[in-house]
Amino acid sequence: MYVLASKSGILTGRRLARELGLKFHTNVNKLRQNFSVVIRYGNAQESSRIIDDTDCNSRDSIIRCSNKHKLHFYLNGSGILTPEYIVYRVGMTIPDKLGDRFLCRKREHRAGKDIVVLERGYLIPPSTEFLVPLYQGMIREYRVHIAFGEVIKVMRKFPIDGSAHPIIKTASFGWQYRRSIFNRIQCAESMKKTALKVADILGLKFCGVDMAWSGKEEGLGKWIVWEVNSAPSLNSDSLKLYVNLFKENLQRS
Repeated sequence: MYVLASKSGILTGRRLARELGLKFHTNVNKLRQNFSVVIRYGNAQESSRIIDDTDCNSRDSIIRCSNKHKLHFYLNGSGILTPEYIVYRVGMTIPDKLGDRFLCRKREHRAGKDIVVLERGYLIPPSTEFLVPLYQGMIREYRVHIAFGEVIKVMRKFPIDGSAHPIIKTASFGWQYRRSIFNRIQCAESMKKTALKVADILGLKFCGVDMAWSGKEEGLGKWIVWEVNSAPSLNSDSLKLYVNLFKENLQRS
């Protein structure tokens, strides 16, 4: 009985397996025949060697959220705002809906190091894969941990110091998460409703939903969902929360 993790989720996946008394691996092709997958931690590999696959999370649910540019497709029509990734081709005319300033995402997306803010009329980097609308006025950004229909933890992004990038709010540009108290968050109930709806649409038993409040500047007054992570990194406190919920819910099934 295995926790099957992706390469990005290898550290947390291994810790989960140890705490739950399960075996651990990242590659189904290196395992012998006839094994059961109890938890998929970001790994959507398929194999006839699996005799009993899991819905925690299922292959299909992981595939649905694994690529940021597909999220808009799955959430479109749900009332949930999420950026539309536009595939870039050299020489293409920049769509008007991108506005005068937009983001370029390169082929290597790791930890947000690839993001470039660009203005219309400037040369687009040759390694660009996607063009993404720039939503300005995002005044509060969070990671909402969802597990088995509950919000179990909320983290808010803060600048590490005065050199943090004012627009690109990733760890690579000087931002970090700190724990927030749910009951003190403005619009907490609508945050919860949005995050749970995202998990339900994608079919995820657990995930980290990265989202931000648009604020008055954007004129939207609603949450925008940046991405959904089926293998969220967990610190020691978060790991305990997940382990306890896994024990409780997996025993029921």
